[in-house]
Amino acid sequence: MPLEVKNGFWNMGLDEAILKMAIEKKSPNTLRFYKWKPSTASIGRNQSLSNEIDVQIVKEKGFNMVRRITGGGAVFHDEFREITYSIVCPIKFLENLGANKVLDQFEIITQGMITGLNIYGLKPEKDVIHCPAILLDGKKFSGNAQVRKKGYILQHGTILLDIDPDLMYSVLKAPESVGKSRMVKSVRAKCIGIKNQIQSFDEGELINSLRRGFQKSLGIELKEGNFSDNEINLAKKLVKDKYSNKKWLKKYE
Repeated sequence: MPLEVKNGFWNMGLDEAILKMAIEKKSPNTLRFYKWKPSTASIGRNQSLSNEIDVQIVKEKGFNMVRRITGGGAVFHDEFREITYSIVCPIKFLENLGANKVLDQFEIITQGMITGLNIYGLKPEKDVIHCPAILLDGKKFSGNAQVRKKGYILQHGTILLDIDPDLMYSVLKAPESVGKSRMVKSVRAKCIGIKNQIQSFDEGELINSLRRGFQKSLGIELKEGNFSDNEINLAKKLVKDKYSNKKWLKKYE
């Protein structure tokens, strides 16, 4: 399947729909890659929108704002500078691979990305910065978050292709004690996009390498598939009733 490019409401609605259908045994374990259009600010399930996001800037720029069902902090998903992955599978499947603790389960999934990027010619390493992260040359390019429900896990995370720290911290609010200019400097110092680390970047080749990495690290065989009517219909309902609904977005205001 080609890389999906959808808005923030749909991306989060489909992730949740796949999780719910998998729990009901109506969907297979699923790995997908997608992008965001328009760019989207997402907040973790327990965060306050007004504390994390400059709502006025988001509206002025025509971006989306969405609350995730996963934890973690606020993230700016840049439509030109990021690819996102998500994976849905039973927790038992990860335990059978020897990953019994939460951190181990995070890391066995992110190992799929590390292996894939090795195949692609990069040398990333893992770290934990609040949640498990992946670094390149000591700089972060991937943050990851998850939710667990009825014996299943949904984990998704970012793969930064490039970064625009000024835009990022126009949308995301810097901590009051730090301020925007210091956060911009910090992002420049601590984050990296993988695109500039490759001589001739090819998105299709990157996705293919990542698929191979997940297959190798999880001992699975991936099959191309289309989303089922059940998944699509539930995603549409979730977009309407939840993800594009101000009540969900402003839950902690």
